[in-house]
Amino acid sequence: MADSLSEVFATNVRTRLAAIQMSKRELASKTNVSRNTINSACTGQAKMIKFETISQIAQALRCSPQQLFDDDHNWALYKWANDYRKEDEHD
Repeated sequence: MADSLSEVFATNVRTRLAAIQMSKRELASKTNVSRNTINSACTGQAKMIKFETISQIAQALRCSPQQLFDDDHNWALYKWANDYRKEDEHD
């Protein structure tokens, strides 16, 4: 893998945001994660993101946390790539 995990994560978050037409501001609002953390995650500058934060971001982006670290970025282009929502698991 040529890219670092933080770069792969950043690329997937940015691609997924575009695919589901969500802004970084909306992502921060939906996750209660600070905009600074979201911005750092989207630029590849975040080096120590908590697992809980990754899970919240994945849930808001309707994908699994593992997908955000997949270096095959093609999955992130599609709105239907995954429908990962913890709240639906309890229904």
